[in-house]
Amino acid sequence: MISPTRTVSADPGLLSHEELLANYDGKRRRTLEELITKEQLNRMNSPKAQVSLWLKRVRKRVRWFVDHARIKISYGDFMMAVTIFVLFGDDVRILCFPPSADGVFAFFVSLSFILFALEMILYFWAKSDFSNGIFRVKGYAFSFFFWLDLLAVLSMVPDVDWLASALGLQDSLMDSLGTKAGKAGKIGAKSSRVIRMARLVRLVKLYKVTSQRSREKQKLDDLKQLVESGHFSHDEIQEYLEKSSAQKQSKVGAELSDIITRRVIIAVLLMLCIVPLLTYSSPVDDELEATLFLHETNIHAGADCEYLERSVNQFRSFMGQLVEGGVGLDGDPFLVSLQVYPPRCESINFVDERLSELRNESMRTISTDPVSQDGRDYFVAATFNLTSYMERESLSSVYLMIFVLFMLVLLSTQFTGDAQKLVLAPIENMMAIVNMVAADPLEDFDFKSLPRTGDYETHVVQLAIEKITALLRIGFGVAGAEIISSNMAVEGGGNASLNPMIPGKRVYALFGFCDILSFDLCTEKLEDEIMTFVNSVARIVHDEVTRWGGTCNKNLGNAFLMVWRIGDEAALADFRGVARRASERSTGSNSNNSDGNDPLHYLVPRKVVKRGSIDLRRIPGLDVLSDKALVGFLKVIVEINRDLQLLAYRNDPRLCGDNDDGFLLRMGFGLHAGWAIEGAVGSLQKVDATYLSPHVNMAARMEAATRQFGVAILITRSFFKLLSESAQSHCRKVDVVTVKGSNVPMPIYTYDTFQNQVFPQLRAPKYSSLALEDILSRQAENYDASAWTSDPDLTQLRCLATHQFKKTFEKGLSHYLGGRWDFAREQLEKADKMMASNDIGGDGPSRAILKYMKEYNW
Repeated sequence: MISPTRTVSADPGLLSHEELLANYDGKRRRTLEELITKEQLNRMNSPKAQVSLWLKRVRKRVRWFVDHARIKISYGDFMMAVTIFVLFGDDVRILCFPPSADGVFAFFVSLSFILFALEMILYFWAKSDFSNGIFRVKGYAFSFFFWLDLLAVLSMVPDVDWLASALGLQDSLMDSLGTKAGKAGKIGAKSSRVIRMARLVRLVKLYKVTSQRSREKQKLDDLKQLVESGHFSHDEIQEYLEKSSAQKQSKVGAELSDIITRRVIIAVLLMLCIVPLLTYSSPVDDELEATLFLHETNIHAGADCEYLERSVNQFRSFMGQLVEGGVGLDGDPFLVSLQVYPPRCESINFVDERLSELRNESMRTISTDPVSQDGRDYFVAATFNLTSYMERESLSSVYLMIFVLFMLVLLSTQFTGDAQKLVLAPIENMMAIVNMVAADPLEDFDFKSLPRTGDYETHVVQLAIEKITALLRIGFGVAGAEIISSNMAVEGGGNASLNPMIPGKRVYALFGFCDILSFDLCTEKLEDEIMTFVNSVARIVHDEVTRWGGTCNKNLGNAFLMVWRIGDEAALADFRGVARRASERSTGSNSNNSDGNDPLHYLVPRKVVKRGSIDLRRIPGLDVLSDKALVGFLKVIVEINRDLQLLAYRNDPRLCGDNDDGFLLRMGFGLHAGWAIEGAVGSLQKVDATYLSPHVNMAARMEAATRQFGVAILITRSFFKLLSESAQSHCRKVDVVTVKGSNVPMPIYTYDTFQNQVFPQLRAPKYSSLALEDILSRQAENYDASAWTSDPDLTQLRCLATHQFKKTFEKGLSHYLGGRWDFAREQLEKADKMMASNDIGGDGPSRAILKYMKEYNW
């Protein structure tokens, strides 16, 4: 039987290949694998393996660098490297390189000089604007950094051998001069180093460029991570980068940064130049070397007193030369004591009698180490008076301290002035604007009187605040003054929260309501142009009412609420009259409506309530304000029939239709006097500052009644009684009516107007220096009662209301109110015929009363 064969390992004691691969339930093989793995780990953890692995990685990276790497260096990085070489190259040459390398360094210094000069030329040409002439250059040319760059380039001239040799500025010559001149040579060396420090200025510009590039690179890396994480798309990041590139540094930031940089550079250069010159160092080593030399002479002199005395005299003479005249600033000698041991010769040792008067810190004693010779100790002890050096050092210290204080004060003043001019002053102006508006929101302040801060962003913000406050005043009006004041107040820290919903307060005012008639037709026909039309009317209404002492409270499209504010209840407390009646409270009438001579008042029961009302008739000057309110509305009537822009609508085919007379713009006006609650209406989403009361509604009802009575304006008895006698004489009572919500009859009045006529265009006098608007404003400010008979507009308006007409109408109205309607009919029909030329072909109030009587069969 043939036995199976097996392969025997060449190494006795080791397993064959078949035995190695044998199964044996896998135990043998796993054990061997573990041994191999363990051996490999031990080899890898050894220091030799670690070094080999590191070298392999380095070799791999070097191979990639050699085959694939591309070196990219920007112009700014290159010039920064050149600047660093110029700053430290000369010192590195001396410290680290042999003399044989001086030629290489000289070549690179010359190359750096050429690069700096070439850069200056390129900057001068490319970054300068000569469009305004050589003396008005903008940009780099002749700027602060131009002169600093020029100084840096000139500071390199002594280091460029071929150029210094050509100009006779070799360092050897300066060194020889320094050796001969002593202190002047030291000062020259210091100055030379200081001038070289001017090259540091170049790093300022390079640092700005490098830091800006670093920030941009960091931004790009952050944006790249956002794109990779999926937070933003590539297009969104690209759009953001385009917006960021369009954004520039603020003018005030750039100006402040530039100013601070200039100040710091100048301060540093001054410190580097002047501080070394003011720093005093005494030559303390001269006396030490001389004393040591005398000590050696003492040892070698032995018993030769003549030689020793001559050496001592030379020593004392040399000490006298260290200080001018051998004495200090106060005449004190420099050498005050000399002891030569062992004592063997006369007149060698001496002690100045003023030694005891010197300060301890101003004396320096030098004693040499004793040397024994022939059984005797030889040494020298000399005491020197350093008062002169100390005085000079103190004087230099005073000068240095004064200079430092001067620089501190100067820089502090400069920095504070720059911050005040560019930042603090604009902020103070903004705060002043806010405080002024918060104190008096209704005042039209002239902010032009505030100091301006140049064409910087702070000036733009200041203008924005001025416009915002003006918009607040326009938007909220008189009724919103308290809202503006309470929310803009900053005294005491202010309040960060917005609270427009302030409590209302009771105020007294003259209320005017006006409305554009046929507005639905205008809206339908004009369509997109309706806004232009309404704003043209609003311009006239606002201008005239404002000129005559009023303000616009609400714009309602076709209607406007105008207010002539008298004052709040607290301010008018001194004019409180009798207590109000309950009936007056329910109807919204004031106590100023009551008149003991009025026969209608016997119908009203006198029930007194606790709170008395303000008697407006007792307020001084209110007759003038009331007259102005009426004149303001009458001027509006005139202007809407004189304004060329509005007159153009008369022939507009969209509005004329089949009317041969064209489109006539007409408005209705109502005036009333009384109280109202002034405050905010709405919510935090939308707030309107307005007036709420029955008296405001009364003005609106008067305006609505103008259509019924065929007149342009109606005024209540409350308002009529506040007018001056001259104004009252030109108004006429048209009826006694009751309004909705009240059963108390109330007289109403009108001012007759004839609008369908030509009103001449206004112009300023030929030789007047004032504009037309200024002249009209002065006329309003200087109003007096004579205007009712002298003002051309007012007299032209009522040209049809003759004395005979008024007398006829008054008779008819009296008969009507007295119940004698047949007599009233006769007079009113006669009055109507007398006004046949009027806008409606007759008298509106007469027709209204006649119509009313006709309904009840006369």
